[in-house]
This record gives sequence, C-alpha cells and structure tokens, in this order.
Amino acid sequence: MEMFITILLIALAIFILVKSAKKKISGGCDCGSCSSHCPMYDEKK
Repeated sequence: MEMFITILLIALAIFILVKSAKKKISGGCDCGSCSSHCPMYDEKK
C-alpha cells in the first residue's frame, strides 16, 4: 500500500512540474495569478 501511495505522489509531482514547464516554455505565466510582482505581469498589460 505504501508503494502505491509513493508512486501516486511521484506521478502527481512529475505531472505538476511538466505542466508548469510547458506553460513557462510557451511564454505563459505559471504563478497561478499574475500580480504586479510577477515578471509576466508587464508583458500581459
């Protein structure tokens, strides 16, 4: 049972990292909500 949970957590972490990397590579904001402290904020204005 512990192995299943570990594999599930690793798969979820990889999925989140890949999704974030795809957004960043395509030029999108990967912070979730662009605020004035985000470097992509100026580009979206």
